[in-house]
Amino acid sequence: MTHLIRQIQTDHRNLNRMLAALERQLERFRNGEQPAWDLISDVVEYCDVYPDRVHHPKEDLVYERMVKRDPGLAAGIGDLRDEHRRLAELSKRFASLVEAVLADTQLPRATVAEAIETFIRANREHMMKEEAEFLPLARRLLSEADWRALEAVVEASDDPLFGAGNEGRFADLRREILEIDAERSRNRG
Repeated sequence: MTHLIRQIQTDHRNLNRMLAALERQLERFRNGEQPAWDLISDVVEYCDVYPDRVHHPKEDLVYERMVKRDPGLAAGIGDLRDEHRRLAELSKRFASLVEAVLADTQLPRATVAEAIETFIRANREHMMKEEAEFLPLARRLLSEADWRALEAVVEASDDPLFGAGNEGRFADLRREILEIDAERSRNRG
């Protein structure tokens, strides 16, 4: 397996961990409690600075290389770049909703809960499709030379939430994720 595929899969695992933290806030909201809007705001900001600007562009480069190898690829799995654009638009709409809530705009609870749920579901479904279809096809279709060429153009970037030495920015969200990880570990053990 190539370094780039491992990096993409690590990002997916981490994004699922972040979505679990958002899911916890959704559960609190549905139970009539006040969710931690600062954490939800951190999720929005993180999605803008890492998945939308770093993670998805990496996948787009892999996809573009795959299309060069097999021009009919999009007919089989769809255009990944279009999916990434739709996710970025969903993130923007979600960010607007969070901004409205933080500005004390009165919104129906059901509208807010549905927006959070839609955001979580869309991101999870997208990653599941990539893991089930996109990445296996990339492994089969691309040569070692293709992977070397891709890794040469992909800029190294530190994940601002999950990377080493990033305890300051997104600190509360990071603590929430680590707490959920610890709870899951205790429940398994």
